[in-house]
Amino acid sequence: MKEVILKHPPKGPLIFKRMIKNIPPQIMKGEIVRILNKNGEFFGYAFYNPKSAIVFRTITREYIDNFDIKAYIKEKILSAAEFRKKFNLPNNETNAYRLIHDWGDGLCGLTIDMFSNCAVVEIYSYGYYLLREEIERILKEIYNDIYVYFKATSYTQTMEGFKMNFESQSKTVRIKENGIIFEIRLGEGYKSGFFLDQRENRKYLSNFAEGKTMLDLFSYTGGFGLYSKKNGAKEVTSVDLDEYAIEQLKRNANLNKLKINVVRSDVFTYMRQMIENKNEYDIVVLDPNKIITSRENKEEGIIEYIDLNKLALKLVKKNGIFLTCSCSGMLYIDEFIEIIKKSASIAKRTVKVFKKSGAGPDHPFTINYPEGEYLKAIWCFVE
Repeated sequence: MKEVILKHPPKGPLIFKRMIKNIPPQIMKGEIVRILNKNGEFFGYAFYNPKSAIVFRTITREYIDNFDIKAYIKEKILSAAEFRKKFNLPNNETNAYRLIHDWGDGLCGLTIDMFSNCAVVEIYSYGYYLLREEIERILKEIYNDIYVYFKATSYTQTMEGFKMNFESQSKTVRIKENGIIFEIRLGEGYKSGFFLDQRENRKYLSNFAEGKTMLDLFSYTGGFGLYSKKNGAKEVTSVDLDEYAIEQLKRNANLNKLKINVVRSDVFTYMRQMIENKNEYDIVVLDPNKIITSRENKEEGIIEYIDLNKLALKLVKKNGIFLTCSCSGMLYIDEFIEIIKKSASIAKRTVKVFKKSGAGPDHPFTINYPEGEYLKAIWCFVE
């Protein structure tokens, strides 16, 4: 196995060119190399990709004699499954959960979401792209009769330098989450087809729903709104611009025999219209898609977050609840709190934060890689 020496070690699993002292010749794209620190001591094993900005993607920091990537992947998937069992996942009421959460489960560049007897494997690394047949074999060995669907975004394919031919075909699956039925199309729409990371937050919000009016902004396929309506909300309005999401939301409402006011609209436009009409709601949820996608657009993204939150706050009734979320990994919790502070000042609302939360326990992150704690949910009482 070829060796690479670092100038200085990364804090997380991603190794960029500026961190590397030498790259030996004739390393093949996707090859596994041994990484050493500047003192020549073992640092980890990593995939090599000269095409990517992430030249080396760490596989593991653990030294293993005769390192075998296939055995390593199987061991990590089995370990991840045992970890989820500690949190009763899956169970009779919930058969959709994240099995592999990237570096948090020791497989940087890979996520696996489980939907009943199907798995959506999303690839972010060329190294795992080469191993997709082995990943499918391991999953089918562990889970009988499982259907495996591979996905990679066009951005990842461009950055990592591969082309997915989508050997597996997408299919429609019905899942349960805390007893609520959702229909999803594997791998379509955002992420793997469904936002599993908000499961715990959707359930918690339902505690406040009875008899209340609720506005779900960026509702996607209806998660927060369906939970609230099923738990006694007087009226729920769900707003999203995406046509696919809106159609899925309507189907999900019908599957659960729930009546939701479904609005296809740009959220900014809709909020301004409701403010002009002097409409207010007991509960407002603001859960936008990932706004900050790179360090270069962070400042611009913060401005957009402020604009969204200041408008949403104007729609919360006095003594109402406002749940605001960010899934931008490059935005840290203190920065998000500062955004809400500025938004409240502009909207002239007094805001009390009574809870901070994130993704469920099936989305673990390592303490030395804070970007893994990407989801932030701030629960506010608005006066």
